[in-house]
Amino acid sequence: MKTVSVAARVSELAARQWGMLTTAQAEAEGITRLQLTRLAEAGVIVRVDRGIYAVPSAVDERTALRTAWLSLDPSELAEKRLADPLGSGVISHTSAAALHGIGDLLDDEPEITTPGRKQSRRGIRLHRGTLDAGEVTFVEGLPATTPARTVADLLADGRDPSHVAEIAGDVLRQGLASRQDMAIALEPLASRNQQPTGTALLEHLLDLVGLSGAALAKELAASDLGKALVTAGQLSAIRSIIEAVSTLDVPKNILDSLNPAALAEFTRDAVFPRLPDGVLPKVDVAAIIAATKLPIPVDTEVFRTALSESVPAWLPEVIRYVPTDSRPPSAQQTTIGDGEPSP
Repeated sequence: MKTVSVAARVSELAARQWGMLTTAQAEAEGITRLQLTRLAEAGVIVRVDRGIYAVPSAVDERTALRTAWLSLDPSELAEKRLADPLGSGVISHTSAAALHGIGDLLDDEPEITTPGRKQSRRGIRLHRGTLDAGEVTFVEGLPATTPARTVADLLADGRDPSHVAEIAGDVLRQGLASRQDMAIALEPLASRNQQPTGTALLEHLLDLVGLSGAALAKELAASDLGKALVTAGQLSAIRSIIEAVSTLDVPKNILDSLNPAALAEFTRDAVFPRLPDGVLPKVDVAAIIAATKLPIPVDTEVFRTALSESVPAWLPEVIRYVPTDSRPPSAQQTTIGDGEPSP
């Protein structure tokens, strides 16, 4: 076979799998190793690893990963193996995270999950495991674990939980998986991480990096924006709260003199018991979440609970600064220290 014909055959073969081919695949097409060597010497192809070549224009940042995947079964064409990704090997762990663009873990060693034992060359880390079809997707032509399964794999592999949490946050920020998908993937790991469910484990991880529903609610509740939103969303409830405060006959200047901790205690012990049933749940949590554009989707009920728990910290300030004309009549005559009614 003439060199020109060989080059054409090689280009045709490489075009079927990311511009790459193996010596085993070439030999099946009648192309010898010597002919491949001569093409490499001529610059038509480049040797990227032992027994694996690529067209120069096809070499990029994913070449090492594709090389590792091809090396697991060098005689089979990628198109045939990709028809059965579960049995052919799936990019996973740090390599999958890099493919999805989540986290910043070092991924200098390709990681691949296979259902059984496979002979691999040095420099490839193989994981033996069974994946479901729903846990595999394709990224840049390569089969890879889904973002949710990738997070679970990294945690199961003993990666630092805070690093895994950052990756989980990236997944949610980029909309690569839902909270439910993440919770399902983490469910098998819940008990070994001292959590009752996958949902609880996800919240625990996100809490490590300040992204849990509780952490976001606490941050929001402490902000001026959060106080304003909560107040606006619960105006009718605020009226009931002011009414409750007025029945305590507490001088306003006393409230002004209390420090935050004392105000929180006062609110919890004196105000809350006098509130009508159902006042606090009137906060429109969904509206607050939408208005504040939180960095990740949060569980509405978790967020609601966290907001409620934070109420003692911000409610006294609300009581202090609610405009006089919005107070119910009985609150207009709050007693001042010298016994004179307030204006």
